Amino acid sequence: MGLIGYGIQARSVLVHHFIEQSNVVIKAVCDCDRVRREAGAKYVNDFYRKNKLAKLAKCKAVADFRDIISNKEIDAVCIATPDHWHAYMACAAMRAGKDVYCEKPLTFSVEESLLVMKAQKKYNRVFQTGAMQRSWREFRTACMIVRNGFIGDVKYVDCNYGNASAQNNTDIDNFPANLGGPSHPHRFFCQWDGPAKKFQTIAVESAPNEDVDWNMWLGPAAWAPYSDQCAPRKLAEFYPMFWRFDDNYGTGYNGDWGAHHLDIAQWGLDLDKSGPVKVIRSDEPYSRNPLHGGRRQFGMKFVLADGCVIQHNPFGNWGTVFYGTKGIVAVNRGRISVWLGKGVKPTKQIRKALDDMSFARMKKVAGTLGKEYGFDPAQQADRSLADCLDKLDRTFKLAKAKVQLYRSPLQEKNFVDCCISRKMTISPAETGARAAILCQLCNMSYVYDSGFDWDPVKCTFANGTGDPTWLKRPVNRNGWDIKL
Repeated sequence: MGLIGYGIQARSVLVHHFIEQSNVVIKAVCDCDRVRREAGAKYVNDFYRKNKLAKLAKCKAVADFRDIISNKEIDAVCIATPDHWHAYMACAAMRAGKDVYCEKPLTFSVEESLLVMKAQKKYNRVFQTGAMQRSWREFRTACMIVRNGFIGDVKYVDCNYGNASAQNNTDIDNFPANLGGPSHPHRFFCQWDGPAKKFQTIAVESAPNEDVDWNMWLGPAAWAPYSDQCAPRKLAEFYPMFWRFDDNYGTGYNGDWGAHHLDIAQWGLDLDKSGPVKVIRSDEPYSRNPLHGGRRQFGMKFVLADGCVIQHNPFGNWGTVFYGTKGIVAVNRGRISVWLGKGVKPTKQIRKALDDMSFARMKKVAGTLGKEYGFDPAQQADRSLADCLDKLDRTFKLAKAKVQLYRSPLQEKNFVDCCISRKMTISPAETGARAAILCQLCNMSYVYDSGFDWDPVKCTFANGTGDPTWLKRPVNRNGWDIKL
């Protein structure tokens, strides 16, 4: 394997999950930041030496990802760069005969989503999207209950992410209160000077960073001055939310957390090869936060062909909530709850009752908010989640249920196993691309303050609504156009 991108996601999660598999050898670590790529190669080589595998300690630090893609000794790549690079690298790697593990959200635009799907089919490569919740038991259990009809027909779904106070919070230094759902208009980093009612540039942002190839970091995105917030110096121990919320590089929490919770809605509703037919604009107040460009921060809706409505709401205890005609399933990392009874339409009061587990209009079958969760929620300090999931398995006899969903122990292990078996992964290119499209449609509804009709087969606007220019990046700078 070769790792492309060695930021905190790669350092804290991916490198460990790959290097600890006995049938994986990491041959190269690539990053356009010298400090990061050298740290990655050193970590890998030190790991092999400490585990008496010195002959494998030949991992190289690579500056240009194309050197990894062209390396015939490398069978597979893991892409963990900022979102605006994902599609180009994934398609180039597949064209070169590599299998691909790519972090979520899989793509930056709808056009890129279609290209990645097309590339995977054309080159017949094993592909995994890093939507790790599909490998977690609580999410599989929730979707099994929904897909087998135990809560009846699903009429509403809530997907919850983003800060509720963001649109009314004018203090941009109050993190994360300034982060809602959508991305922010692009800007050179600066601080908000309230009394002067303008942004003041911070000097360090324009200071040169000799460790990073900034032109390569930008890649296909429009040129902008170097940003220490986008490419933090050294080995930053925080997730760089700044680029995730910039129009040029990401899609806000829609792409960050929506790629998780919208993906679970997609799984539970069997939409891995489909999507909505309509997007309804939010009627929430416009944001007064100076970062947001006046954009609403939550409240948009998707409408499916069967009339089911998916709504985006702020963070709560539950990430995804399915409302059926015979019950409710609510799930998040390390927590799940199921109620059975006459269906309800979600209201503010009902959502609050579900959130604090005081909902009494239905009978609770089993439920827990858990105490701790990490990348492996089953390893909680207590057994509340495992006991709850065991009870749900028994109650609904899930082992013998008609609809059986793909069982995966770990997203990265599932990928490696499939690289060897040549079977389909739990989250292949189309699955990840369609989840990314949901994130992108959600974001463009806020960015353009619009609702529109959608063709989920052709993945384009329908009935004369929308604007085709919204579906793609305005420009691929320096000729970084995707070629299949």
